Parts: sequence; structure tokens; C-alpha cells
Amino acid sequence: MSTGASVERGPASGAAPAGAGRVLGTFLVLAGLVAGLFWVARGLFVGSVDGAAKQREYFGEGAPPFGLALESAVRLPGGDVLVRFTRATDAELARAPADAVFLELASRSAAEALLRAGEEGPDAAQRLKEWQKDPSFDLQATLKRDDISWGEWSSKLLIRRSFAKGGGWRDEARVNLSSGARALVLLAHWPSEVAADEKSLHELLLAVVLAPPGA
Repeated sequence: MSTGASVERGPASGAAPAGAGRVLGTFLVLAGLVAGLFWVARGLFVGSVDGAAKQREYFGEGAPPFGLALESAVRLPGGDVLVRFTRATDAELARAPADAVFLELASRSAAEALLRAGEEGPDAAQRLKEWQKDPSFDLQATLKRDDISWGEWSSKLLIRRSFAKGGGWRDEARVNLSSGARALVLLAHWPSEVAADEKSLHELLLAVVLAPPGA
């Protein structure tokens, strides 16, 4: 009887270390999985960027024009950097951009693609007529696609108008400021239902610090 009892207890006493080993192994696997997911997730969330340093990079030691002030500077999923300057509402500056967004992209080709965006199909004019009758959907239209020159520089310009669902519209100007190894696009937005003003856009561009043409 005593021998049989010892036989039953033998496997039980040996199962404890084995069970502990399985728990430890499972824990290590889960810990590794969580760590891997953490590193993957890092690329899916917005990260902070030194906004003051970016402002000096874009505007030197001078202040941005039109009372524009740094609002945010973030690194987007994928690595692109977005720096946004905005200004308070001011009737005297109604023709000036309400904000200026600098978008640093991974490549020059990505910057060029932003300036090619918005190519209209053959039904664009018809869609605009439909929106004017019944603004029950969003719509975007290209107002101008051209070159723009300021100071010593010249680049591509794209002006788009976004028609909002329910009515109203807003203009955006895009200018390719890429030079050297830096792929950079400026996106300027005007107040609601204020047409994009190229004179104020020129003034904004003249305030931006750029490498010499061809550098």
C-alpha cells in the first residue's frame, strides 16, 4: 500500500517544476510578442517634433508673416513631418492665409505627387454644377496649376478649392519647396470662402528660408 502511494505521489511531485517551466515559457513568449507589437505600434502613432527648431529652420530668426504662430509640430506615421502655423482671425488680414503647413516628405517624388494631385476628370464641370444645385456631398476642384516665382526661386503651384457638404468652400495653395535632399511642400489655407490670394502667398514665400536655387 505504501509503495503504491509513493508511485502516485512521484509524478505529482515531478509535475510541479514542469508546470512552472511551461508557465515561464508562456510568459516569455507573450513578453516577446508584446515587445514586438510595441515596436511595430511606434510607427503607427504620431510623435513630437521640436517646433521651435523647425520654425527657425523655415523662417530663420524672423517671425512668420501675417501673425502666423506655431501651433503644432508632429512626426506622422511613416516618418513624414508636419509643422503647422496659424493666426488669429483679423479682418485686416482677410486676404492672407489663415494657416501655413510645412510637410516634410520621405522623397522628392512624394512631394511632386502632391503637386500633381487633383487632376480632374471630364465630368468635373458637371459635378460642380450638381453641387451648386444641391451641396449634399463633398467636392474638390483645381483652380490653377502653374509655376510661381518669388525672389530667386521658382517652383510648381497648385491651387485647389474644397466644396463642403452642406455648403461653403475653402481654398488651398500647394508649393513645392524641395531642395537638395529635403522634400518639402508648403500648404497654405485661406479663411472660409476667401479666394486664394497670390500676392499674400508671395509674401509668405519670401519669408521662408530656402537653400540657393540649384543647391
